[in-house]
Order: sequence, then C-alpha cells, then structure tokens
Amino acid sequence: MSGIFFSKKKQIESLEIKLQETKNQLAEMQTKNSSLLENISQLERYKDDFNEINSEYNKLKEKSRLELEKAVDKKIKELGISKNKFAQLMADREELIELYIDKLYSLAKHFALESKENGENRGLFVILVDERNLDDNNFSVFHEGQIEHLNQECYLGIDQIPHIFSPAIKEVFTFMGEKDESIDRDGKVIGYDERDGALLVNLKGVAFMSRMMVEGVRTHKVYDKVEPLLEGNAKHNAALYASSLDEVMAVIVISEETSKVTLFRDGKFVKSYDTYADIEKTRIEVFGEGEKRETKVVPMKKPIAIDNSGTEEILSEEVQPDSQVSSQVEHPAYEEPVSPQSSGG
Repeated sequence: MSGIFFSKKKQIESLEIKLQETKNQLAEMQTKNSSLLENISQLERYKDDFNEINSEYNKLKEKSRLELEKAVDKKIKELGISKNKFAQLMADREELIELYIDKLYSLAKHFALESKENGENRGLFVILVDERNLDDNNFSVFHEGQIEHLNQECYLGIDQIPHIFSPAIKEVFTFMGEKDESIDRDGKVIGYDERDGALLVNLKGVAFMSRMMVEGVRTHKVYDKVEPLLEGNAKHNAALYASSLDEVMAVIVISEETSKVTLFRDGKFVKSYDTYADIEKTRIEVFGEGEKRETKVVPMKKPIAIDNSGTEEILSEEVQPDSQVSSQVEHPAYEEPVSPQSSGG
C-alpha cells in the first residue's frame, strides 16, 4: 500500500508542476497578448493619423491644381487667346523640345562614333535647358575665372551661331571633348586635363554656356524623384540629377571610358547607345512596360510674345509653363544605387 501511496503522491506532484508551468505560460501569453493589443491600438492610431494627413495632402494637392489651373487661365486671358490656341501652342512647343532632344541624341551618337573611329576617348555632357527659368542655385561655372568659350567672335552672327542644326555645334562638341594641355615653365606639355562641366543648350536650340557645374550633386541635394543610377560614374550621376530639375528638359552624357551615349529625362534613364557593340537599349527594353512620365510645370517668369496675328513665335522660347510630352516609361528598382558625388562633368 505504501508503494501505491508514494506513486500517487509523485503523480500529483508532477501534475502540480505541470499545472504551475501551464499557469506561467498562460501569464506569459497574457502579457504578450496585452503588448500585442497595445501595438495594434498604436497602429490603429497611426492609421488614423495617416488617413488624416493623406486627406489633408489630397486637399492641398487639389487646391494647388485648381490654383495652377486658375493662374494659367488668367494668363491665357491676359494674352488674349483662346484655351484651344494656348493648348496648340504648348503642343507645338512640346514637339519642338522632342525634336531638339532627338537631334542632340543623334549628334552625340555621331560624336561618339567619330571618337571610336579615331581611337580617342572623348566625353561629353549636354543639357537641354529652359534658359529663362535657369536657377543660379542649380548651376555654376565649373572653374573660377573661366573665359566663356562661346563668347568668341567665331560664334557670333547668324552664320556662325552654335545652333544644334548648324555645323558650328560640332566645333563646340569637339572643344568640350578635348583635353587641356598642362604646360610647365619651360613650355613643355606635362599632362592633360579634361574639360569638365556641361554644355547648356537653350530652347532656341543654341549652345549658350560651356563647362557648367550641376550644383545639386556637389551639395548632395537630391530628390526622391531621382532614381538610383543604373551604371556610370560621377558625371552620369550629375546628369541623372540634373534631368530632374524643372528647367531641364533632357541630359545626354557620353562616357570618356566607353564612348557609350546615355539619355536621361525627369530623373530617369531613357535609353543608351553602345558605340562599340552598335546596340541601342531603351528603357522599355531594359525594364519592360512602365508608367507615364509626369509633366513638368514651371511658373511663368516672362510674358509670352504675341505677334499681330495672335500667334506665338515658338523659337523665341516665350511659351510657359514648361511641359514635356508624356511617354510610357517605368520606374524600376535598381540593384546597386550610386551615391551622389561632387561632379559637374
């Protein structure tokens, strides 16, 4: 009997231990559950805060859209033209911008091919920009005391003007792609320095400044609308950033290492041309189908010139706000972002 008693007692003690363990587990679960409920409650508050902020944001966005629309309508009335006429002028301007971008890209490809044929490594950095809305905080002269190359007499006059449809532009490209000689006191050439910086082309199609630095990259000023760089160096990073600026329509870079031509718009890669492989890759080919490009809108800083017939002279650059043709491009997730660096070319 005593053996049975001790056996039962041992079972009871074992059950009491298990019961205590179960109680401890239950208490722990209750504590975790309480913490979880508190986290859920906090998330609900975050959700409410987000919905409130999002609602306020949408209201401000709609208000901004209406104010912009109102300002544009007011400006159109001041010009004495109809909305349809204004829309046509804007469409014409967008066509002109697309034409300029295509021409600059074509010129860049020819420049790169010529470099390849001559066995040279020449880089180039070209920016199509709305000169009237140029923000001095975004661009500066690359070297202090620089003598502006385009102010020379050889580029003055309608016959010599460095327009992208004039042979003179090739001379400007050549200048930007060449290297400066470093000479010692005895007059001997001891080295070569690349001509850093960007060539700025305005909406008249004229190159008006050379060797310009993109300030935003040097100061690490970047926007969330600029996607990470797919490939390239500091010059490509500067080009990618510059393409997102309101006053910039497009940026084209030719690598001095590979002679590859790359086009950026709105802070995104658009297409590239590999000179040695003779292969062009577009954004859609690389990343697949994508979203529409957002239209850039820039405040009117100068009045639009209207002639007696009520039409605008497109080449005078006098239509605002800025707008670009929407196209289907995608915003991909790149693998290896390149950090912003000090660069202008």
